[in-house]
Amino acid sequence: MDKGGRRTRWSADGILLAAGAIGVACTLLLVLPAAPAGAGAAGGIRGNVVSYETNAPVRGATVFLPGYGARAVSGRDGTFTFPQQFPTDHPYRRIEAVVTAPGFGTWTISGVPLYEGDVLELHAQLRPHDWTHHVTTPQERMAARRQAPSHPASYTSTCTGWSDTLLPPQNIWVWMVESGVSEQYDFAFYLTHVLPDEWIASWDADALGAGAIAAKTYAWYRTKPGHAYSGGSGCADLQDTTADQVFDPTWSNAATDQAVYATLGSILWKDGDIFLSQYYAGAKGDPCAPVEGEYAGRMSQWGTETCATESVLWPDIVTTFYPTGTSWNYRLNWLLDPGAESTSSYPWTKKGADSFTRDKGSAHGGGYYFTLTPKAGETGSGRNQRPINGTANTTYQTSVALLCPQSNPSRCSITLKVLAITGTGSNPTQTLTFTEGRLAGWKVYTFNTTGMGATHIAVMYVVSSPQVVQIDDASVKSAFGGP
Repeated sequence: MDKGGRRTRWSADGILLAAGAIGVACTLLLVLPAAPAGAGAAGGIRGNVVSYETNAPVRGATVFLPGYGARAVSGRDGTFTFPQQFPTDHPYRRIEAVVTAPGFGTWTISGVPLYEGDVLELHAQLRPHDWTHHVTTPQERMAARRQAPSHPASYTSTCTGWSDTLLPPQNIWVWMVESGVSEQYDFAFYLTHVLPDEWIASWDADALGAGAIAAKTYAWYRTKPGHAYSGGSGCADLQDTTADQVFDPTWSNAATDQAVYATLGSILWKDGDIFLSQYYAGAKGDPCAPVEGEYAGRMSQWGTETCATESVLWPDIVTTFYPTGTSWNYRLNWLLDPGAESTSSYPWTKKGADSFTRDKGSAHGGGYYFTLTPKAGETGSGRNQRPINGTANTTYQTSVALLCPQSNPSRCSITLKVLAITGTGSNPTQTLTFTEGRLAGWKVYTFNTTGMGATHIAVMYVVSSPQVVQIDDASVKSAFGGP
C-alpha cells in the first residue's frame, strides 16, 4: 500500500482463472425472486485462493462448504474445483464457504448465491487475520441505499486517465467504501464481479450480454480524463457501491463471466465517443422499447430480459435502450484492438519476433495495421488471448487480412492458429498453413475450427511466419446468446 491508500489487487498480466443512485448513474433496484426450497436443481463450484497482501496464489488451502459437508484443496496455481454438482433451488440457494490455509486467517463468505445450472466462482483473498463477508441481496442494498448520501451525476477528477475510445482500459481503480482504500483491478475482472450484482444471473444470455455492455461502457467512461470519482494520491475512478456500480470481488458466476468475455471486444459509441451508459432496475414486464419519462435514455434491466425472451439479440437490445447517436465498433468480435486502430495495443503480444509494431499506411481497413518482424532464423508470432468459459465442443470462426511485403526475400509461409488454453498445460490447437506471394495485396483468410476437444479458460489467436507479415482486421467469433 502506498501513502495514498492504493493497492493493486489484480494485474492485467494474465487472465482470471477461476449502478448508481437515481439521477446519478446505474440504479440497483432489481429484486431477485425468493429461493424456494426443494427444487432439485444443481450447480457447480470452483474458484481460486490468493494472498490479499501479495496476490500470489495460495497452494494447499482447504475450501469447506458447511451446508454440503464437502471439501476441496487448492493446487499450485491456487485454483480449486469441486468435481461434484451440488443441489440448489430455483433460481438459486444462498450458501456458505470457509477457506483456511497455514499462515492465514480463516476466510468466510455467506449468503452467496449458487444458481441452478450455473457455476459459482469464488475468489478468496486470504489475510493474516480472520475475515468474514456476507453477500447482500439487491433487496438488502435497497434498504441501505435509502440512507446513502447523494452523489453528483458526473464526477470531474482524473484517476486512470484512459483516453482511448476503441480499446478498454487494462485496469481500473475502485474506491472500496467499507475499507476506505482505493484498489486497482484488471478491467475484465472488475466487470465479471459487477455483472452478477447488477443483473440476475439466471436471466437469458442476451439480457446478460446487454448488461455487460452497459456496465463496461459506464466503467470505461469513469476511467477517462475528467470523469473519475477522485483524483490525486489515492484516487479512484469509481466506487464499489450503488453510487456507481456494485462490485464484489469475492464471487461471480460462469454465466455472467461469459457475457462479459463475449462482449468485451464490441465497442459502443454515442456521438463518436464512450458515454455514461446509465441504467436502472425498472420492473418485471417492462417493454422491450426505449424508456420514456423520468428515466428516459437509460437501460431498463428488467426490460433487457423482456427483450431476450422475445428473441432479441444482445446487440439489438443495447441499441433499443440507447437508440440515439449510438454506433458499434468490432461488433461480435472477441479480440481486442483487432484492426490496429487503437494507439494502445496491449492485447497483442509477440513471441520469436524482433517487433510487433503498429504502422500507419494503406491498411485493409482504416489507416493502421500491424507488422510482425520475426527474429533472424526464427518463426515470429503475434498473439491475442482472451478469457472464455469454453467447452470441448466450442467452435470459433476466425478471419484476418494479411499482406506479404516485397521486402521479404521470398514468399511468406504463414500459419494461423487457434489454441484452447486449458490451464493444465495441455492446449489443443487447430491450424491453417498457406503460402502468400510478395505484394499480392491484402487478402482475407478465414479459418473456422471444429470443437477444440477440451474444456478451456481462454482462447488464443495466433498469426506466425518466418517472414515479415502485415496484419489487419483480425476477428475471432463464437456463439453467444441467440433465441
